Amino acid sequence: MGYSVPRDPYERPVSKPIPVPDGVHRAAYVDYLLRFVLDQSTGGRDGIAARLDALERTLVSLTRPWRGERELAPVRELRASSETLEALLAWLEDGERPNGRDAERLGVYASGAMEDDSVPEGWVRVRIAW
Repeated sequence: MGYSVPRDPYERPVSKPIPVPDGVHRAAYVDYLLRFVLDQSTGGRDGIAARLDALERTLVSLTRPWRGERELAPVRELRASSETLEALLAWLEDGERPNGRDAERLGVYASGAMEDDSVPEGWVRVRIAW
């Protein structure tokens, strides 16, 4: 007896969400090692805007199963320790001087609004909706 592969998406069994037992909380976030996220952020080597775009595209891609395709709202959705944010800003700037729109976008990351020292150093937390 062989396994029959569904030929049509409608032939696939519908999976039901697993109920969460009373008193058990679902995680409302997912953590990624900053180094992993930066390594995955390809195509963002030329300029601050390109690196910001690559970083945000990577985080959206990694969290797609939980948050869909919507744009990333860094102040609302990202958290990292102060040390991790410093490392992230150094990668984003890469020795360049931001101006105009780049300075505004970097300012969001540098503002301290995403700082959360409960996130382990070296990790980036993305808040997700359930």
